[in-house]
Formats: sequence, C-alpha cells, structure tokens
Amino acid sequence: MSRRKQVNPWDHARQVVVSILSKASAADPEVVNSSIEIPPDPTLGDVASTIAFALARERKKNPAAIAADLLPRLRELVSAEPLVKSVEAKGPYINILLDRGAFSKTTIMSVSESGDDYGNSAEFDGKRALIEFPAVNPSKPWHIGHTRNAVLGDTLSNILERVGYDVVRLDYINDLGLQIAQLLWKLKNVGNQDVREKYDHYLGHLYVEVQKTFESSQDVEKEVREISRNLENLKSDDARLSGVMVERCVKAQYETSYRLGIFHDYQVWESAIAHSGLLDQAREMIVQSKNIMKLEEGDKAGCIVADLSVIDEFKDMNEPYKILFRSDGTRTYTGADVALQLWKFGIIEDPFRYSLFETQPNKVDLLRTSLKGRRAKLGKFDIVLNVIASRQAHPQKMVYTILDLMGYKKESENSHHIAYEFVGLEGEDFSGRQGTWIGYSTDDVLSKMTELAEIEVNKRNPDEGAELKKKIANQVAVGAIRYFMLNASPDRKITFRWNEVLDFQGDAAPYLQYSLARAYRIMEKAETGRIEERDFRALTSEAEFELVKAISKFPEEVLDVARSLKKDVWGTSFASNRLTSYGYGLATLFSKFYDSCPVLKAEPDIKEARLALVKAFMVTMTNCLNLLGIPIVERM
Repeated sequence: MSRRKQVNPWDHARQVVVSILSKASAADPEVVNSSIEIPPDPTLGDVASTIAFALARERKKNPAAIAADLLPRLRELVSAEPLVKSVEAKGPYINILLDRGAFSKTTIMSVSESGDDYGNSAEFDGKRALIEFPAVNPSKPWHIGHTRNAVLGDTLSNILERVGYDVVRLDYINDLGLQIAQLLWKLKNVGNQDVREKYDHYLGHLYVEVQKTFESSQDVEKEVREISRNLENLKSDDARLSGVMVERCVKAQYETSYRLGIFHDYQVWESAIAHSGLLDQAREMIVQSKNIMKLEEGDKAGCIVADLSVIDEFKDMNEPYKILFRSDGTRTYTGADVALQLWKFGIIEDPFRYSLFETQPNKVDLLRTSLKGRRAKLGKFDIVLNVIASRQAHPQKMVYTILDLMGYKKESENSHHIAYEFVGLEGEDFSGRQGTWIGYSTDDVLSKMTELAEIEVNKRNPDEGAELKKKIANQVAVGAIRYFMLNASPDRKITFRWNEVLDFQGDAAPYLQYSLARAYRIMEKAETGRIEERDFRALTSEAEFELVKAISKFPEEVLDVARSLKKDVWGTSFASNRLTSYGYGLATLFSKFYDSCPVLKAEPDIKEARLALVKAFMVTMTNCLNLLGIPIVERM
C-alpha cells in the first residue's frame, strides 16, 4: 500500500539547522547531523550542535575557539532563514533558537493538513511484514500474560503500518498435541454438559482438573496418549470432536481479543501443517543443504540433523547435531518451526487452502488454513516477526541459525524474535496447568477494571446516563490494560498491581485519555476560523512552545521505534515504552498549557492561535493513542 510522504516538522527544522551549520563550517552534512543534540535546558536553545569538537580533531584547534570563529558566518546565514531566530556559542557548544511563530505555524499547519495521517512515513513503503502473535493454546482463556503478547504484537503491527509496511497479522493455533488430547479425554468422560460459562473458561477449569488425574494414573495417561495418536488421523472421531472443541474455544478467546481491539488476518493451524504436505516439501529442501544430513549410524541413525559444529558459537558442543526429523519421519519442534519459517518467507510454495473462520467486528474476514477451501496468495515478506516469550529465545535462534545453514542468510537476518518477559502476580507466575490464572484471566481483569473505572467516571459525570458511563468505563479499562502492557521494555518482567494500572493522575492510560477529553471540551465550546489565517506569533510562552515542539516530534518518535528494531543475541528489541513515554509527556505538557494559558477567555488573536494549538494536540494525541490501541474517550 503506497503512502504519501508526510511532513515531519521536527526533522524539517533539524535539517534546516544542519544545512546552516554545514555551510558555515564546510563540514559534511552527515557529520553535522550526528552532532545535533537537544540542550538539557531549553533556555539555552531548542537545538544544539557539538560540531566544534569534530572540527577540533581535524583542525587541531580548541573547540571553543572554533565555535567562536563560526559564529559570525552562522549569524549571517540565520538572518536569511525565517525558521531560526538566533544562534549563540557557549564554550564549544553552538545553541540555536527556533523562531517560535514560524515553527509553530510549520508544525500546526502540518498537523492540520495531515489529519489522521500525521505521524505516517513512507520510509518503508513497498516492504511487507508478517507478524505472528499471540499463539495461545486453545485449552484455556487468555490470562494477562497472554495479553502482553497480544498487545505487543498488535501495537508493533500498528507502528509498522504507520511507517509504510504492508502488515499481515497471523495467529498460530496448536490444535494437536498432549494438551488437546487431555482435554478431549476429560470432555468424553464428563459427557454433554450445559456449559453456562464462557467456553474457554470452561475448558481452562477442566484442564486444571485433568492435570491431577493424568499425573496420578497410568491408565489415564495411556488413554490420553491413544487419543493424541488419533488426532493425527483427521478421519477419526477423536479428530472430529477435537475440531469442534478447538474451534469453539478459539472463538471464545477471540471475544477477548476483540474487547481489546485486536484483530488478525490469518490463522495457521497445526493440523493443517501436519497434513498439507508442507513438512514433506521442507524435508526435501532441507536434506539438499550442505550442512544438513541423514545420519547412518549411532543413536541418531536415520535422523535428519543440522550440523551445528560449522558455526563458531556451537563448534565446541559435545553433541553438535540438532534433530529436525526423527528416524520414523516425524518432525521435531525445530523441524516444524523451520518448515513454517520457510513458508512464511514464501520459499516453500504455499500448500494450504483457506476457509473463513469468522468475520470480525472490524468487518475484516479472518481466514484459517485448512485442507479444503480456496487458495490465497499471501505473497513474499521482507521481514517475519514472532512475538513469543523470552524463554523461547534459544529455540527461536536455532530456527534462524538453520535457515542460515541452508543458505538463506537474508531470510535468517530478517527473522525477528520479539522477546518479552512474563507478567506476574505478587510472588508467583501464571500457569494454565496449576490454575493460577483463575481470577486473573483477561476477561476477569477487564470486568474488574471496568467496575473500578466506572466509580471514577461516576464522580466526574454524575449527570450522565448509565449506558454512557459504562461505555466510557470500558474504554478506560481497555486503555489502562494496554498501556500497562506497553509501558515497560518488553524484556522486563512486570508485576500486575491494580493501583498502577488504573491511575487517573499518573503514568497510565486514563491520564492520556483525560488530557484528550479536556481538549475536546475546549473545542466543543469554541467557534473557530481558518487555521491558515491565524497569527502564530501569539504563541510565545514556554508552555505553548514546549507543547508545539512535542507535537512536532511525533512522526520522528514513530519512525525511531520502527528503526530501532535491532537484533540482539537473544531477540529483537522493540521499544514499545518509547511511545507510551511520548504520550505521557505530551499529556503532561498539555496539562501545563491548559493550566497556564487560558484559551476561550484569551484576546481574539491569542485565542485563535491557541485553539489551533489545541486542535493540533488533539490530532497528535488521537494518532498516538490509536497506535497504542487505546480507545479515544471524548468525555471523562
């Protein structure tokens, strides 16, 4: 999807400053650009440069003297640039003040002209990304640990779309394996019941019960293992019953997903992988690779293995062979994951057919892989990202390593593991097997959070109708949970505490939502003219200009989050907390502006300029909240 390149006000101002400094110093613009800083004290300047230090090494002269020498030429160039007011040298540092009226006009006009597109970029236009999340086993409801995965994946998808990527959201449904067999055994033994609770919750409680039986009875274990084998035969009664159970569970889980504003494009089902021919294609391709072989002797005789000893990191391993396919032809987890990664990149021809799983509340059809149905052309992807817990770092790295061994170096480099730590309670983690999620399922948390939010909404809007207050409370609850999941670096473990999640005064979503609701109230009472006719020289106070500068930096913030997706040893960094921090800072600056700069009671010229600034704030905060998936609340 092609995107019109949007104006980036802060980057525009930065490039103006770089051009001036480059002309004055005869330094390479890239060198000058790397010298640009933001002064710690805004009274020193809006932008600063350390170019004198770089020139000092080259010219063998004191940096402060170089800065002083550059000043006359800089002032000459600044006099011809309307966006810059003045330039000063303070020791070796060169400090630049922007013209407040000119920069305010540039910023506010850019926001006004871009509207919903403000913050968009064409930097990654033409590239495609496949993002897999949250891959919750269809045996229980989502708990708040799963929510972190889903919110991270959804927000990352939003950000990549903003900077030009064509994004496909994929979910993985593991409808085979021991968990499903255990549940099916339990269902067959309890018989048909009138299920009154949400179906994923019902299965989750059964799963906790069956663990105790399975671990204490060899007869039950034997029966479960037999069911597990039957699931591989799609024509068996067990496979048919399992299909009904899993689909019903996933649909119940997706009700939770939709409450959080999270949607997908495709699902890939494990049963479809097992019976589509994908694994056969992958095995044929894998055995042709130079460092992958079928062993002829030893305890792994007949197995297809990757020889990791050719990689420096693994060369000293006692056992350098990683099994991909066992001697009986069955795949290991690593073998299956490699096959799926080859499919994701379009290296293997798509063997799947696709059928409609359901039409989602956002009106987008969600398709699932199947053995019947129509073909679909997913196409090739430039990057593939998998949002999965940090403890899966080694298996994920192994998949990417094997891609590299097979000669797919580019695809290996463009495979990303968005690793995240778990969400815990005080003193314990969540476990589907032990049932510690009970009371902390995402549904439970959303409902409790809505109740708590409604108390606050009632205080602020006693005269509003009950239906509206309930709607607002739900929007606040969804926003609070999503913000909490994003407001720490994904590689940090977070502990769920109610008072931190739902904070109307601090670093939490309700504070951001409230700042936007305040702006809506101002605009509701105002009568405004054409923005381009405003005199932005009226915006002279610190509170006004700091807000303008924050608004101007929004496109740069979004871009920097996308640019900072860098692979580390055990995963790819994703600075989700950078955008929450930006939103919190923007809300704080608007609060300062609101308290110190009257809008509706100001003199006409000042009022009109401030109204334009309020409108620009509304657009920017709305776009920021949309990126984070936080609902817009017009009244709180």
